[in-house]
Amino acid sequence: MHTSPHPQFLRRTVFAAFLEVVKIDLIVVPVAFVAATVFWIVGLGSQLPYSVIPEWAFALWAAVSGLSVSTLGFDFSLAPSLVTLGLWFLVAAAVRRLIAGCAAGGADDGEDVPGDWWKAAAAALATFVLAYAGPLLALAVLVGEATVTPLGFGRLFLFLVSAVAFGFFRARGIGDIPGLRVIDDEIWDIGTRLVRRLLWGALAASLIVLAAGLVLRRHDVAESLQVYSSPVAAGVGLLIVQLLFAPGILYSVLSWSAGTGVGLGGSASSSAFHSTTSPLPDVPVLQLLTGDYPAWTVAAPALLILLGLLSTILGRARAAEVREGAWTGIGVAAVLVFVCFEVLALFSSGALGPLGLSDFGPSPLTSAVAVTAWIGVGMAIGLLLIRLSALQAEPQDDDSVFFGEDAEGYGDDSARFGEDEPR
Repeated sequence: MHTSPHPQFLRRTVFAAFLEVVKIDLIVVPVAFVAATVFWIVGLGSQLPYSVIPEWAFALWAAVSGLSVSTLGFDFSLAPSLVTLGLWFLVAAAVRRLIAGCAAGGADDGEDVPGDWWKAAAAALATFVLAYAGPLLALAVLVGEATVTPLGFGRLFLFLVSAVAFGFFRARGIGDIPGLRVIDDEIWDIGTRLVRRLLWGALAASLIVLAAGLVLRRHDVAESLQVYSSPVAAGVGLLIVQLLFAPGILYSVLSWSAGTGVGLGGSASSSAFHSTTSPLPDVPVLQLLTGDYPAWTVAAPALLILLGLLSTILGRARAAEVREGAWTGIGVAAVLVFVCFEVLALFSSGALGPLGLSDFGPSPLTSAVAVTAWIGVGMAIGLLLIRLSALQAEPQDDDSVFFGEDAEGYGDDSARFGEDEPR
């Protein structure tokens, strides 16, 4: 029995972790420099020095990872969530490759003892996290003028932990996690498939609410573009900016629908239950957060309940899965959905300059709880309907309810008379 992983195997896993970090950095850092160079060219009229390019590049890397950045007199702590999501998938894919390679290498070297494999995997993951976060923090603080606030550090930590966990689960499942071995693999699979349906459904629900708002407020949206010297160019530019923040915007729509709303600086907020008149920049999507709403918007939480309901009952095979998973499967799905929404909430709030955006976004403390609760109500109703439907179908589909266990032969003459007995 091994007391520690083989040194050669351990060195390979640590080296593989370094390589995965280098692959990510070779993608992220050049892209950040290209973006910073574009920003410098756009602001060339301000006669900014060349030294601002690396400062902006590392500041952008810091902001995407969740840190707070101060530049040009403004505070930026609201991450461009679409870019953050892309970076998150890069990290998760790297961790998945790392863990899969670690497991394959351990099998080749005869590392069959669980404790030995865990030591090697833990060393690889620790190396990966430190090799990624260390240079990021150093360059962001020293060059990018980033400030390490508790919220920013917490978001960076949550970014890495969630990506590492997702990559690990994709590579190994839950069988290697001691605290999660009590959950049956089949129940876990049922829960994760339900989570995928819920997340896709949440995306569709957000787009529906956003599209309805743009239609109802189309005049306000059009007027917000008229303040620019070139409304067409402003519309294109603002569309690109809004796409960069799209995941945060769509999650804010869910928070608005759940009633927890979207904070607009200070104590002002906007939700389906109450509106506000706080001043906001002339950005089309922000015009949906001010002014009076129709009375029927108070029924917006019903859309989240409907989302949970339809995700459980649509499709005979999927409904059968939910029935098989029962309350445990729904509980697993609810916990995973809450984790996803909490991460989204943390990366959807922060500062993005003055004028209503100094403290903008859904509340990380309450929005994920409320959205998950409304969806959970819909899932619970769906499971109850599935069980009720099954109870109503049993007397019609199963003759044993009336005739007992021998009902399969009822109506078959050979079962009553025998093959050779004359009739």
